[in-house]
Amino acid sequence: MLHRALVLCVALAAAACTLTPPQGPNAPAARIVRPVWSPDAVTALIEVSASGPAEGLASFEDAASELRDLQDRSTTSAAGAAAFDSAADALFVDLAHTFAQGALDPARADPQWRIGRAAVPDVSSLLAAARSDASTVRALATLLPQSDEYAALRRELGRVRAEPPGALGPAGPVREERIASLRASLERWRWLPRDWPSPRIEVRVAQFQAILHQTAAAPRIHTAIVGARTRQTPSFAAEITAVTLNPTWTPPRSIVINELLPLFARDPGAASRGGYDAIDRSGAIVAPTSVDWASRPFPYQVRQRAGPLNALGRVKFEMPNPFGVYLHDTPNHALFEREARALSHGCVRVDDALDLAAAILAPVLPAPSLQQQVDAGHTRSLPLAAPLPIYAFYITASSADGAVVYAEDIYRRDAALIAALDAPTTEAEAAVFAPLVRACADAQ
Repeated sequence: MLHRALVLCVALAAAACTLTPPQGPNAPAARIVRPVWSPDAVTALIEVSASGPAEGLASFEDAASELRDLQDRSTTSAAGAAAFDSAADALFVDLAHTFAQGALDPARADPQWRIGRAAVPDVSSLLAAARSDASTVRALATLLPQSDEYAALRRELGRVRAEPPGALGPAGPVREERIASLRASLERWRWLPRDWPSPRIEVRVAQFQAILHQTAAAPRIHTAIVGARTRQTPSFAAEITAVTLNPTWTPPRSIVINELLPLFARDPGAASRGGYDAIDRSGAIVAPTSVDWASRPFPYQVRQRAGPLNALGRVKFEMPNPFGVYLHDTPNHALFEREARALSHGCVRVDDALDLAAAILAPVLPAPSLQQQVDAGHTRSLPLAAPLPIYAFYITASSADGAVVYAEDIYRRDAALIAALDAPTTEAEAAVFAPLVRACADAQ
């Protein structure tokens, strides 16, 4: 529906722009203008558009059908040729942008996705070449992610769709869930950068994993705890700049107001037992017994001392970002044994955090030396030799070595994304070509 509307809009606009007033009986015969698009290039364009469903996209068939109809009339008049060329242009541009960046704007389809979209190629130059060159049209496929994981998800989508509807569960609900997971994951991969840096860390939120990718070593996979459904870990990119050993913790104001202060007001001894200090405006520590934990507004900053009870554990990975999210250790390692680990306030707790720190600090600081510094108990920040890129992102179908694994849609995001992929044209989308339509109308 969307693609047909876009193609028809452009075609009508182009036709309006080429209309000429009726001429008298002695006027010279109108010159027939041939389409700019060659037949071979149009054939290739229709073939590429047919690949959309295999990529998990909505069908481009309406646009292709409209293009075929316009092609039949493209040699009978200048208006017909212009309408046909404009429709082919619109379909090519739509495919180029969709393949290169995804069909949807992440800001609307997945508001918790804050990673910048993949770069757009020089579509104007591609379009100029494509009109007469079928190979350039077919090269649109190279704008799609070329990773092994994307290819595995695409193959899996074809395999699952080939299953009988009832093969994977009563009335096929599992089959439909997997199709939705695969389509949503393929779209999110189209949003992501094409060239991944190495080394880097990937936090696979739905899989509860933090993965260190290094150029000359196998990926290191660490079990992780991510944000609860009410405090979701966003999808974002940042850089780890330092590792802090034996960190202190300054809880966010929301945690202080909603959780800690009510607890300390009920049980003033809980602050001391948990290692919490109240800090006044001068930076001095106030004895917990002299603090009125029920006072509002609360006049102190709350900070937890470094140590075995600290909420950040023994290691914190410093990664400045506007969301206040970071990787860290935890004193409660038993939680890593749980299967469902959407438990945090949004930050990512990492199992074997000291081993991960040793891996990214090596060879500057050997693991035994790192352990000795942790055991000494002093808070110390160790800068990395170079910032380490980190990407946290939400994808419910993933692949390792070609095998696809499905994760629970813990944040319930896939259904909304699929609905947006399959939605008909909105007023905002139709407005893309409105200026062209108005310009042509004004010229009459």
